[in-house]
Amino acid sequence: MKNKEAIETIKEIRAMMEKSSRYLSFSGTSVILIGLYALAGAFAGLNVMSSVKHIPGEYLTPSWIAIAPKLILIAASVLTLALGTIVFFSIRKAKKTQQSFLSKPAIRTFLNFFLPLVTGGIFCIALIVNGNVGIIAPAMLIFYGLSLINASKYTYDNIFWLGCAELFLGLVCAFFPGKGLLFWSIGFGILHIIYGIYFYFRIERKGK
Repeated sequence: MKNKEAIETIKEIRAMMEKSSRYLSFSGTSVILIGLYALAGAFAGLNVMSSVKHIPGEYLTPSWIAIAPKLILIAASVLTLALGTIVFFSIRKAKKTQQSFLSKPAIRTFLNFFLPLVTGGIFCIALIVNGNVGIIAPAMLIFYGLSLINASKYTYDNIFWLGCAELFLGLVCAFFPGKGLLFWSIGFGILHIIYGIYFYFRIERKGK
């Protein structure tokens, strides 16, 4: 009995240490919704690309440059919805668990997430300015993967593997010009939905 009590005490101490050092207010539901937003955005992007009779097979082409503004607007809309959803569900979960949404672990997590992400955004703007529009999709996946990997040190460890998957997809996408929307859909859409379902049933519900 004493051994069991000691083990339970150790588990409680470990849980308290994790709460004080890691950001644990992410929601699996928000991740699933982000995946759905991305798929909706990919569908809208496909409609834009259908206006071009021939999808370019090279990264630097006038055809890509012509449709770039609409594709960028779609991507920006998806990003805005995604960030809003994360904030909404994280605040709600933080209230339920009686934690502060802007705690020190949260600030560290967001800082390590957004630093590579903002860097990638500026890099994508440089690509647009220089007319290298077709390589934006792999660049977005690569920098997003790096953001997840960087932030995983301060939140759930398994986010690291989602980041690795996004990074791998981005690297593969770079070798297939004209297929950016497909890889974008898989990375930001399908992978998010799969991870969100896993997170909800294996981590979030188990935690409850």
